[in-house]
Amino acid sequence: MKTLVRPVVLIALGAHLAALGSSAQSAAEWEARAKAAVSLIQGKLHLAGLRAPVRVARDRWGVAHIYAENQHDLFFAQGFVAAQDRMFQMELWKRSGQGRLAEVMGESELQHDIRARLMRYRGDMQAEYASYSPDTKEILEAFTEGINAYIADRKRPGGQGWPVEFIAAGFEPEPWRPEDCLNRMAAYAVTLNGVSELAHAQAVAAVGPDKARGLFALDPPVPLDPPGRVDYAGFSPELLKDLVGSDRRMNFEPPSVLPKKAALLSGEFSSEGSNNWTVSGLMTKSGKPLLANDPHRIMAEPSLRYIVHLVAPGWDVIGAGEPALPGVSVGHNEKIAWGFTIFGLDQQDLYVEE
Repeated sequence: MKTLVRPVVLIALGAHLAALGSSAQSAAEWEARAKAAVSLIQGKLHLAGLRAPVRVARDRWGVAHIYAENQHDLFFAQGFVAAQDRMFQMELWKRSGQGRLAEVMGESELQHDIRARLMRYRGDMQAEYASYSPDTKEILEAFTEGINAYIADRKRPGGQGWPVEFIAAGFEPEPWRPEDCLNRMAAYAVTLNGVSELAHAQAVAAVGPDKARGLFALDPPVPLDPPGRVDYAGFSPELLKDLVGSDRRMNFEPPSVLPKKAALLSGEFSSEGSNNWTVSGLMTKSGKPLLANDPHRIMAEPSLRYIVHLVAPGWDVIGAGEPALPGVSVGHNEKIAWGFTIFGLDQQDLYVEE
């Protein structure tokens, strides 16, 4: 399935291969470059910025188990290790939030960049950091220091150079800042009720507010009461085509029987769900409760998820997050497990600007 990352590699790599020729020698050259740039996962690295030694052990699945002596080094190492594995994916994710994809992907991403810049957060960053937790900024600083240490290590004289994805695409990663991790565009993949509001407007334009209400299972059951002077004629899903966040989706044909009449009006249907549930200890062999979490997101290559184990004073947690974010969003520590799911909420407003 397609993602934001894959098309860049294929298109740019194809262009470079065409320039080099299609001979076996050219293919062998690219293979050699790719192998030479694979991250080192054995031995010792000396990195400026660490306050104490950190041990990283990779298990047979490639998952990094990070053991640090303090919180700063823990998240510094997480940033470095994530960059070892996913730097190209992370750099495009960052550019998606900055509205800078067209610089490296061309005109096809121009509208996405315009929307991203229009919706970029321009408020008080200190208040934003504090709204998460008191140590959010220092964690993000350590995490991005680790990413930048990876970039510096790749650029040093005699270093490995860039992974083959960057060579093929023709650009280099840029230094990261803490605010780069707070990517607003990433949220649009899971805040989709703008599509519902568009469907409501289309229905009102087609049959009027009273009849339109009967086409939707509104929760709570509120009236559709648009201002009388607003004309919704001409609204279409094209209005929202660039609000795709940092994900790219492959759309499947809807089933033959749609569960709601509204699906016909919106032109959108998703069979995806998002679930979590617990099983009582009375029903388990261990006698302890079990948590099951299935936060449906896009199927992608490389994966949206990034699994890591973080151990430091006050920390012993393993689970999945996203490569460009510190910590673990779905996982467990020594005592509890946690997950999350997405509910249908009124998270977006569609309005007509005069």
